[in-house]
Amino acid sequence: MRNFLAVILAIIAGVTASVGLVAWQLNSVIHEPEPVQDILGSGEAAEEFKASVPDALGSMAADSTGVGLIDDAVGEAVSAAAGEITAHEDFDQAWSESLELTRTGWVEDIASLRDRMEAGEPIADNATDAQLQLQLDPVAQVSVSMLEDTIREATADLPGASENSVSLNTDPDLTVNTSVPPVTMLTAEQVVLAEELITLWPILLVIVGIVFLMALLVASSGSRWISWLVTGLVIAVVGVFSKFGFSAMQNSILEDDGDAAYLSLLRPFLRAVQDWADPQILILIAIGVGIALLGILGGFISSNQRSRRQLR
Repeated sequence: MRNFLAVILAIIAGVTASVGLVAWQLNSVIHEPEPVQDILGSGEAAEEFKASVPDALGSMAADSTGVGLIDDAVGEAVSAAAGEITAHEDFDQAWSESLELTRTGWVEDIASLRDRMEAGEPIADNATDAQLQLQLDPVAQVSVSMLEDTIREATADLPGASENSVSLNTDPDLTVNTSVPPVTMLTAEQVVLAEELITLWPILLVIVGIVFLMALLVASSGSRWISWLVTGLVIAVVGVFSKFGFSAMQNSILEDDGDAAYLSLLRPFLRAVQDWADPQILILIAIGVGIALLGILGGFISSNQRSRRQLR
């Protein structure tokens, strides 16, 4: 009976430890500017994400002039200018500002939703208020300015083109609505509750220590290794399920957003996040496996001690 109770406590400790460790990482991403800059500011996927922004702007500017020949030239000019935009001296600063605007904007949206919930306002299950909005205003301002110059040069000799006519009807204030996280997996209310839980990660880790200590104390003498083994296995299993859950969320997001321009942004965005998340998940699994191995080692030691007592 004591060992059974110890196993139950070990399972609780393993689940709580997993949630606490994940919440610790997510809390820094949500409430601190540096992690987002690291995740989406550098790396292969992040560079692809950067490069996709001008292309998406160009796609949204298609058919903006109303002149067929000019619109065809617009597409070619946009493709040619995309690399120049990301290489512009102001682009990196604009990109950094866009990432910070996106992060703070989402935090403000969640705070606003929380206030509405506390006021008793019902939130629909399919509400998109908690979904991420990419605030790309600074990047859009740099991109649109360069695109207009490039298109003006490319269409200068075309019939019907003039210096004033070639102007993109694209608002430099660009907000891209995404389905992150998808409402099919998390409703707006659940996102608010999850964000609040994330901020409690220190309390969760303290609870882990208390519950795990209880599991060790409750287990019978010579069987405390079971607590280590079960806790480690639970953490590792939660890590594996986290990986599958993240993959399922990616698939759901890409299925919901069918617009080509937005998909060109979302694919590299999700890949950049995955490049950050995968090592974190592997570390979580490794922690679980390490704790489980300590339990197995403890089990061997305990078994050897019992064998020696029996021989005596």
